[in-house]
Amino acid sequence: MISPSSILCGRCAVSVARSYSRSGRLFLDDAVVSSSAWLFAWKGGCSFPAVDNNAIVRGLFLSASPCRISRRYYASPSSSPKHQRPPSAAPLPSSTTESATATTSLSSDVNPPPSTRPADLNLPPRLAPSATLRDRFSRYLAVGRAYYTFYKTGLKNVYHNYRASIPIRRSLGLPVYLPTSPPPAPSTGPKGTSGAVFDAAVETLNISRADLQLVRRAAYDVRRMIPFTLLLIICGEMTPLVVLALGNAVTPFTCRVPRQVDKERMAREKRKQLALQAVQGGLGSATPISPGSEEELTWLADNFANRDFAASASAEQVLRACAVFGLAKSHDRPAWLVPWLYRPRLKKYTEYLALDDQLIVRGGGVKALNAEEVRTAVEERGGFGVAGPVSNSSRSANGWSAEREERRWLERWLKRRKYI
Repeated sequence: MISPSSILCGRCAVSVARSYSRSGRLFLDDAVVSSSAWLFAWKGGCSFPAVDNNAIVRGLFLSASPCRISRRYYASPSSSPKHQRPPSAAPLPSSTTESATATTSLSSDVNPPPSTRPADLNLPPRLAPSATLRDRFSRYLAVGRAYYTFYKTGLKNVYHNYRASIPIRRSLGLPVYLPTSPPPAPSTGPKGTSGAVFDAAVETLNISRADLQLVRRAAYDVRRMIPFTLLLIICGEMTPLVVLALGNAVTPFTCRVPRQVDKERMAREKRKQLALQAVQGGLGSATPISPGSEEELTWLADNFANRDFAASASAEQVLRACAVFGLAKSHDRPAWLVPWLYRPRLKKYTEYLALDDQLIVRGGGVKALNAEEVRTAVEERGGFGVAGPVSNSSRSANGWSAEREERRWLERWLKRRKYI
């Protein structure tokens, strides 16, 4: 018999198992249970063959089934409920079910992680007019906690998204600590490369649309993280009201409440209408261009999003294109700003749209995009109003029909751009 000091107790066996589990070696639970049962039998005086420490540890490893630790590539989404397609929408074909950390589904090549979008804001229900003062006070506290949780989740997602995008930025030659948004401008790029060289790097490294969108959105949010954090510290519970007044200049996209998103969408739809009215006025026509029409798609896809148009169009046309794509607050900005501000913006944006179109097609086409990404892609291309009113309240009433119209419009866009 071996002395009790040479016997591995059950607590030690569990500690050994946990320590090796942290280092990446996983075991079956029955190995730990077996060692604990052996110790119980020894303490109770039962007849049980003695085993030394090494034998027990070897048993732990021999009983373990081989496993593979997968590398998490994207930032985990927030703890809030996932963004889901409306109940009436048909499910997209996928090889596996999309999980919080896995990226093995077919749609993972085109859809960035949900953490790049705002989390759900779960506000308590409204009270009846006859509610007591105590109930009203309790609801105000619940509303404050809901906004605090929403903003905290959004800021955490900004940090984790940028950390997850760093390996991709390094592989593309983008600066790690300077949050610039890809792709680079056509004339110059990181380390002296041009936009064409950047596109070649994306092709060579097999960068997907999900990768590109993660890098682009993370950089956009990081540039706004510091001023928004200061605003949150100073204003506290008044932050939602201040944010609605200041707009999106200091707010990361992951921290935008639904009312703020709706306000921006309606403003961009109005700017687009005014810009297209100016286009018609320049042609001597008073007939408005209806949303989703072939005439509108001709201006958006064939002209405004064209690289040659961005390089050679007049200052007035460049400003109209910038207003449609959200690159300018109005189409009647001073013309002297165009050469050094708005034309470079439009050139870079046309490069982005061309690259994003290619990656959508390469990743499976419009059918591989989820509902949120379809809407985002349509809005980035100036397609506000193609599926009816842009507010979330009006859209929820349309259900699947609004998404279907947006998918059709995006397919028409890609055909106009000669990618499909």
